[in-house]
Amino acid sequence: MKKIIKTVLISLLCLVLAAVIVLVGNTFLFYPYYNNNKQAVEIQVENNGQIKMMSYNLRCISPTDWGKKAWFYRANLVIDDIENEKPGIIGFQESTKWHYKYLVDTLKGYDSVIEYRDEAFNSEGCPIFYNTSLYELVDKGSFWLSETPEVMSKSWGAQYNRVCSYVILTDKASGEDFVVFNTHLSHVSDEARINGIKVVLDKIAEFGSLPAVIMGDFNALEGSVTYNSVTENFLDAKKVAEKTSDSHTYQNWGNPEKFQRIDYFMVSKTGFKINSYDVLSGVHDGVYSSDHCPIVLEVEIDK
Repeated sequence: MKKIIKTVLISLLCLVLAAVIVLVGNTFLFYPYYNNNKQAVEIQVENNGQIKMMSYNLRCISPTDWGKKAWFYRANLVIDDIENEKPGIIGFQESTKWHYKYLVDTLKGYDSVIEYRDEAFNSEGCPIFYNTSLYELVDKGSFWLSETPEVMSKSWGAQYNRVCSYVILTDKASGEDFVVFNTHLSHVSDEARINGIKVVLDKIAEFGSLPAVIMGDFNALEGSVTYNSVTENFLDAKKVAEKTSDSHTYQNWGNPEKFQRIDYFMVSKTGFKINSYDVLSGVHDGVYSSDHCPIVLEVEIDK
């Protein structure tokens, strides 16, 4: 028995050591490239009456992401997508402290809010960036998708704590207020997804008739209980936008067998005119910026 325990412990230690070697190797290999390409960018957003938003699952920093899948190689590709689209509001998912620092240092003209899901060194959050020339912050907050949303916690079989951040913004052009929520639902527990999105919807209800947008990675397919619970009171932007895209949003680094639509913009039934919804490929010279495709929404205030 002692030999079995010893063998198991040695095997686990070898796995941990291998993961560390891969992470360190990726860092040494691509950090000079990452550092040389890290330049502050002033995004020239347009003040044309449209509110343009982007939702972007960045992909966490993982030892399985070797070579050009490594964040230190992909980081500037994410910025390229943002530069090309020029969104005034961006919600990121799977943003670790390394992702967030890079984005804050690089995206000039934006303020942001974030709350990490736990206190781990590699913890993730769902930050929201907003362009300060177009929008003024009225209020902000974060909460956890659990039975105790006011404290760091998890419930309903979720593997990790899940968090949702929001901002109430004033559109400077129209003077109208609206609220944006950004979240990432559980990847393992259907019960956690169903109850987690209910926590989000309950929070939105506290703001009364204020127009709202929910963005993020729901880890749920169209027609699921999670999806249906949101679309009882919100519009799936893909379904109603005047200009839309039928593409998947998760592509697992370009693997057709894994293509799914699990990232969404859900929009209040009143308060917005939904003009366009698009899915970007996220491919740059054959290299994917993430294992998810960024999605883009354009709305305007409907008074």
